[in-house]
Amino acid sequence: MKTYLPKPRNTEEPDPPELSATVVELYAAPKPPANGKIIGLDCHPDTFTAAVMEGNTPHDVRKLSGRENMKLEALLAWAAEEFTREDLFLMEAGSNSFEIHRRLLALGLRAVVLESAHVGKQAKTYADNDKLAAARMVRVFLAGNAPCVWVPDVRACERRELLHVHQKAVADHVAASNTLKSYLNQFGVRLGSRGLHQKQTRDWILQARAWSPLQGTLLAAYFADLDHQGERRKQFRTMIAREISAESLMLRCMKIMGIGMINAFALLAIIGDIRRFERPEQLVAYIGLNPGQRDSGNGKRIKLGIGVRGRSDMRALLIQGAQAVLRMGRHTALGKWGWKLFARKGQRNIAVCAVARKMVVQIWHLLSGNPPTNLESDKGLTAKLEKLLITLGKKLRAELAMPSTMAGCLLELQARIKSPPTTTR
Repeated sequence: MKTYLPKPRNTEEPDPPELSATVVELYAAPKPPANGKIIGLDCHPDTFTAAVMEGNTPHDVRKLSGRENMKLEALLAWAAEEFTREDLFLMEAGSNSFEIHRRLLALGLRAVVLESAHVGKQAKTYADNDKLAAARMVRVFLAGNAPCVWVPDVRACERRELLHVHQKAVADHVAASNTLKSYLNQFGVRLGSRGLHQKQTRDWILQARAWSPLQGTLLAAYFADLDHQGERRKQFRTMIAREISAESLMLRCMKIMGIGMINAFALLAIIGDIRRFERPEQLVAYIGLNPGQRDSGNGKRIKLGIGVRGRSDMRALLIQGAQAVLRMGRHTALGKWGWKLFARKGQRNIAVCAVARKMVVQIWHLLSGNPPTNLESDKGLTAKLEKLLITLGKKLRAELAMPSTMAGCLLELQARIKSPPTTTR
């Protein structure tokens, strides 16, 4: 299978100050510093261990010094005092590595984050500690066995945090609903098409049988938990709608068929800077919508399909969007193409994934400044924008200084869609 890697940036040239927080993604690791040191950092939530080494290959590398169990303040003070821009800090991708990366860049130093799976493969099973881990990071880097990962800027990180809590709130809300349904099921109470959020449904549940006082208290607790999770879900969804209404690129993404409000926000949050993907195939592979294969023996080919690579969170959202496109039937060119593929292959999942892949290609072209082809109809786009405005609510629309009428708000959003993009290739 062909692997697409962006061209490595020349890391010997200093970054301009205005670009220090938005480093373009590096899949290939930078070259070792010609005259500087390499510092491997083993990062934990409270302590940091460093190994200072120099060399250009795993064979000539030698350890100069090391520091153990440093607090964050001590680490930053030590880094600012002992090292220069000629040196290079290495970290394994972890919960706090992006923040440490940003702190080091703010000191005028160079740092990269190594992909954790490749670094972890080199660990010794019989002996390992923080000192060995810090030194191992440098040797893996010099051997060229660990690619670097893209470090999102502050804005992209905030958007990813919001996306994560929203997805968690959705999962918790669904779990609360299923828990209540499971409790009712043991008493033979089946809801059918009734919605648990409706008051008449809850009144019907209370009258469905003779509940004991303890069971009535439990039902009230289940209802309260369901309402709480629903409010959290609504709160985060409103925050997402606010972000979209102020970002022309997100609004522009909603013009593509199958891309709704959550998908548009998730795409910009996860992709970040589209310039890190030189071709649409790279973005497709990053999300994990490219089918894999493995060749072996005399022409033996094993098809791996999708589902084990890439961003599973974004892939799941795009699959939902592709399902919606197919549900629309043959009223659209993309839906017609998907159903023809379904008829030829005989498997709906193949058609759904193929439609999602086409959506990703369209997203790449749109974010790169190229005109996409599979656009939503005017009626469909208007329906998406109306849903966005309803999610914002009248009060929040007033706080955002939007027009008082729905028609005026629609015109303003359409004008923002046509405005020049804030991010270009």
